Amino acid sequence: MADARACRRRFFARTALVLLTAAVLVLWCAHTARAEADSAYYFDGEGTYYFINEQSGISLACSSGSDTVTAVSGRLSDKTACTRFFVRSCGAGLYVILPDIGAERYISVYDYGNSLRLIKPFGAIPAEAKWRIIPEEGGIRFVNALTGEYLAAFGLSVKAKTASDISESDTGESALWIAVKTVVYGTGEGAAVRELSVAERSVERQMTKSAKTPLCEMFGFSWGPLTRAEDFAITVDKPEVLAVDNSGTVFVRATGDGTVTARHRITGQVLTAHITVCNTGIILVPGYMGSELVNKKGEKIWSESLLAELTDSLSLSALSRFNSLSSPSSGDGISAVNNFFGALDMYRDLYRTLLRTFGTDAAVEFYAYDWRRSSEDSGKALARYIRNQGYDQVILVGHSFGGLVCAQALAADETLAERVVLACMVSVPVNGSASIAEAWANDRFGNVLGLGSFSSTENAVIRRIVGTLPSLYELLPSAYGVETLHTVEGCTSYESFLSACKDACGSFDLSLARSAGKAMKKIYKDGVCVLDTVPVVWYGGSGKETAEAAKISGGKLAFSFGNEGDGVVSLAESVAGTAAKKEDATAVNAWHLWIADDAGIITDITARIRRCLSGE
Repeated sequence: MADARACRRRFFARTALVLLTAAVLVLWCAHTARAEADSAYYFDGEGTYYFINEQSGISLACSSGSDTVTAVSGRLSDKTACTRFFVRSCGAGLYVILPDIGAERYISVYDYGNSLRLIKPFGAIPAEAKWRIIPEEGGIRFVNALTGEYLAAFGLSVKAKTASDISESDTGESALWIAVKTVVYGTGEGAAVRELSVAERSVERQMTKSAKTPLCEMFGFSWGPLTRAEDFAITVDKPEVLAVDNSGTVFVRATGDGTVTARHRITGQVLTAHITVCNTGIILVPGYMGSELVNKKGEKIWSESLLAELTDSLSLSALSRFNSLSSPSSGDGISAVNNFFGALDMYRDLYRTLLRTFGTDAAVEFYAYDWRRSSEDSGKALARYIRNQGYDQVILVGHSFGGLVCAQALAADETLAERVVLACMVSVPVNGSASIAEAWANDRFGNVLGLGSFSSTENAVIRRIVGTLPSLYELLPSAYGVETLHTVEGCTSYESFLSACKDACGSFDLSLARSAGKAMKKIYKDGVCVLDTVPVVWYGGSGKETAEAAKISGGKLAFSFGNEGDGVVSLAESVAGTAAKKEDATAVNAWHLWIADDAGIITDITARIRRCLSGE
């Protein structure tokens, strides 16, 4: 009997142990599955995100024309730029949150009450604009560094609330947010939030490259523009074909194929790219002010934030950086930085479309350059770059001054024309722009360059600085245009045109202007424009008031206006060559600064490139 009881006790004990173990395993597996499923939503460092309130499903939002922080409802796949936010570390475990719609403004607790607003400090970032980001089960919480309040949502309003306010609320208020990487919606697939884990955890790309390629470009911006390369352990399987430097840039060493793998050191996210080396390059060359510039310390001295400061007012900080752009020389330590979209994100849609459409067949590159310097110097550098990359065929897409750089590259290296299979020129004033002369004569640089209207004092500062830039003189009606094409009414001598400009335009440097005339003549050889030597497609603007022509009357400059232009380059000025007419240009109703990102132009350029690559 005692043995029977002992056996029963051992049986029940073993059964209980088995059940307990099973229960622990079930709970552990459930926890692991939940953590695995949620890992895609948890904040995993700097980057670009949508923030969705876990309880209400609304998305954090803002407005480009207001400092108000709000929220919007609807499917995540329908969201626009107003719901995208950059998250950037500012040290000590704190972050700033800023919208992806223009000027650098930070979400901050307001001076009174529990309101929030977007602020743009001109000095150090204040504590009320800094946040701790705390991951927990089901999402993340934002805690303000100054007040300790939470970022919370109620209805379509967003407020700063204390923990006790939220915990005692029975009105549906919630401070728990889901962070979703914006790359998931780059293809417009519109997956539900709860289906993002697999897509976020592993990203694969199959592509063709033949040049240096930053890894963030390679993976379709899945890092976001602010995530650091050093956060990833990067390897290649064929070092004889591919190599990666510390900045996360992939170098092609030889023909063949290979795989690049990047593993995030914190989250374990794995990105892989399978690369086949090719010899076709699609090169986007941005226009005037289109490339961000940095000084020798690596500080951005021409970027979106500086443009925003200049647009608001010429602050001392902005003036100091803007002034450093003057009198460019080879020893000033200033260089262009490649951010793929250009300053002010002027080429975001164009570049992404080209990359998405042709990234598996060709190397799609954004060619950043110092736009202050002569197009002749930049053109020679572009020609060298193309030679060094070993491209057999090249497609050039040039906007505004970038088109002049493309033309100068063809002038500098005559063999380049044999490899350029297509040139798409978007609002390129090959023979100069009357609007540049008009803006200079009437102190409207801010308007014509897209910086806004300034006072006479501020315009004088801008005029003094831009008067030292060789590139700006090359945008004036050119020597070839004045003397051969007669683009300036009542004037047949380039020297007399410059004399009139000297009288009308403050801070006008005759020496730089004469050098510009010589440089621009090189685009024509034996009366033939170098762009005539390659297959070229012209694009321009129409529907915006533009100075369409310049004339000299009584030794004075005068201008005529019309609506056949994009505000800076008239439709007639956007074509060049011995037989080209304005009717040859595909015209859209868009402003000059943003015309390259016009949907109609992007569609047409994409179709032309597709036909070109297919041999049609």
